[in-house]
Amino acid sequence: MAGVPELRGLLARAYIDDPLMRWIFPDDATRADATAAWLGLFVEAYAAVGDVDVLEGEPALGGEPSVVGSCPEAVAVWRMPGTALSWGAAPSVGGLLAALVGVERAREIGAGLAQTRGLAPDEPHAYLHFVAVDPERQGRGRGREVLAPGLARAARAGLGVHLETTSPRAVPFYERLGFGVTAEITLGSNGPPLWAMWRAPHD
Repeated sequence: MAGVPELRGLLARAYIDDPLMRWIFPDDATRADATAAWLGLFVEAYAAVGDVDVLEGEPALGGEPSVVGSCPEAVAVWRMPGTALSWGAAPSVGGLLAALVGVERAREIGAGLAQTRGLAPDEPHAYLHFVAVDPERQGRGRGREVLAPGLARAARAGLGVHLETTSPRAVPFYERLGFGVTAEITLGSNGPPLWAMWRAPHD
């Protein structure tokens, strides 16, 4: 899909120092490429069902993100209730991870990530899978801006929003947007802390 290569590059830049990516891909020399490859799978699947918001260039006042941009500065990837993802001919998420880090390491990572099961609420909700902002554009309100359309969609549908983050810097950012921490766990035996957060339905 047009724009996916550019979004992969954005993800690599934005997540190069993320605690989760450092845990999954500890090699500094290959982390950017591995992150682009792995998270890119999710972007492709979500973009196919329209749950990816992208900002490119300097926004016009009152403007909304485009669906796909050639020079993306920020991206938000969502899953709405009832949405079925189609992975098409892409490799499986687990299969690609095993190819990138080895089968045994992939199993260890999978066991750590499995700890997140049960953190999401039982009620229907919007799930914010991840947000990425180009490091050169951070601190300029781009994260808040790229999230605005998805938060508005959730509000119109009467849905709360659930997310999980391993970035300590992200927790206060989300709290300013009305989220609260609902759980804190540590992934695996040597993984990063992870915070589950919830934003109640807004009018």
